[in-house]
Amino acid sequence: MAFMLVFACISLLQSCTAGSTVSTVTKNQPSNDAVTPLLDVIQVEAPLRASYGGASCKQTIVQHEFAASYGTPYIGSYSPPKDCKFTTTIFNMSVTSYGINFDRLALLYFGDIELWRMTTAMPVRTGIFYKYEKDLTIFDSLLRSEEKIIMTLDNIYNSVFTGSYNVTITALYFDDQETLTPADNILPISSQSSSKNQSSAFSLPGDNATTSLTLPRNVERAVVSILASGNGAEEFWFRNVINENKGFFNNDILYGYSPFREVQLIIDGSLAGVSWPFPIVFTGGISPGLWVPIVGIDTYDLPSFEIDISPWLGTLCDGNSHSFELKVVGYDSQTTLGTVNSNWVVSASVFIWSDHGGNQTHGSSIESQTPAPAFEVMPNVTSMNTTNSNLFSKLTAYRFLSHSATITTSSGIRKLTWRQDLSYTNIQNYTALGYNKTLSQHTRGISTFSATPRKHFTTISNSYSWPIFFTSNNVVSPDPKATNSTLVASIDRSSQSHTIPIIPYLTQSVSLFIPQVLSTRQNGSCIYFWNNTLYEFAGAIDPADGTLGATEQWYSYKDSQESYGRHVKAIDGYEPVLILDEEFQNTISVPEADLDMVD
Repeated sequence: MAFMLVFACISLLQSCTAGSTVSTVTKNQPSNDAVTPLLDVIQVEAPLRASYGGASCKQTIVQHEFAASYGTPYIGSYSPPKDCKFTTTIFNMSVTSYGINFDRLALLYFGDIELWRMTTAMPVRTGIFYKYEKDLTIFDSLLRSEEKIIMTLDNIYNSVFTGSYNVTITALYFDDQETLTPADNILPISSQSSSKNQSSAFSLPGDNATTSLTLPRNVERAVVSILASGNGAEEFWFRNVINENKGFFNNDILYGYSPFREVQLIIDGSLAGVSWPFPIVFTGGISPGLWVPIVGIDTYDLPSFEIDISPWLGTLCDGNSHSFELKVVGYDSQTTLGTVNSNWVVSASVFIWSDHGGNQTHGSSIESQTPAPAFEVMPNVTSMNTTNSNLFSKLTAYRFLSHSATITTSSGIRKLTWRQDLSYTNIQNYTALGYNKTLSQHTRGISTFSATPRKHFTTISNSYSWPIFFTSNNVVSPDPKATNSTLVASIDRSSQSHTIPIIPYLTQSVSLFIPQVLSTRQNGSCIYFWNNTLYEFAGAIDPADGTLGATEQWYSYKDSQESYGRHVKAIDGYEPVLILDEEFQNTISVPEADLDMVD
């Protein structure tokens, strides 16, 4: 496998024409090099608008350099624009960085409510630039009030890690002449630490991620949006092993608590809904050479997950305080669901639509089905093995849950339902004392929620499919300070979805909301050389230090407003190059990912 990947990378590098150039933009540079172009590191994504020139107004809300910023967030203030009519709000983020550093997690809060979670691209010595736009119209009630801005980007900056991150976020306001129905209130499920000038994210499993909230009595719909991402020992949770296999190679290479993760929302002690998270790969993940100049899926905008809690309104609208808790659990052979490593960064928001014609919402008792997920494990290894042995394991899971209740508001009586069907398969093969690994995982899900009286549906179902396959083979030098070690890696993964997101659906005024259909695939391979004399174990993050990589991505998207397609190819060597970039004003054919061992 290693020789095949090496040959594939070298062949693609040789196929690049002699006249190819790096896709770059010129930005402000350090004073000693005023003309060096910056490498544009892109996330392939459908543009939000055909043109950004028609904004009614705009304002810069964040402009800050995150250098030695560990534990020191940016603190600012937000005021809604004056004398500016708008319905749609888009935040435009641009980032520059020079030097050497790891990828960093960033969180943007208005008060105690998280608006945006992202990770950075990894910088190179000559500098990088990237930008991303995010539609934040669903936070309309916040965007029209005075708010404290808290942006966390914990970064280490010293003589070794020389890359700071210069971040600018500009708010663009557009008058699309729509009659929107945004949430009347947004309540945080967070640590509520803004008064201390700190991010309000919980860190699990260490924190008690419980918030007491009192909802208005006249709520018509309520939806919880959850953001959760694994970091540290949980960054690659999907390649962890069950606890019985953790010591298989008699070393500390393997992390435990299984490769399965479930994010739970618990209301008054009862399970309301779950998320089986998307396997995010940060720009240093698997091999850094895979992600220059194309970053991984959802890198600049980590996905949230929505849970419709409207069936609970008969209970939640009683005027009393209610407990909202977030948990992250893994598979445990003894207890079915158990704890995880640290640290999962989580927070959530409750979006509330009021019944303006009524005084109190009433509801029947909730009809719930929440059986524990069903797991199957093979094999169940409980003994040590020799250095030449393989550790092969397969874990499958299935879960179904449903909540329904009859809700009475001033507009009448409706039966509201929230339902989830989830399936998961993870297959792993470890060799060479755990240094070489092959992983194949596939997560599928369907969630169903009830439509509103203003729409033309009874129920709406959203589906997704997230396959990922990767290999990672390490040849570690006996003296890593004197000679290079080698990492040979490949990845093939996709994200496919057919969705009408709940919160945008309830916010938009269109009578018939067309589903968003996404299909994207990334395929890449990389040879990566590193030694421990380079900035203290940071590895060869800079291409000049020794990387041969190639990545290709197909992207196809369609919604009620537009169709879009893009096909890109890149190589990462001594000079990262975008060798192909095709854009289409229509959807394109996306080949299926090769899962190899799964399906």
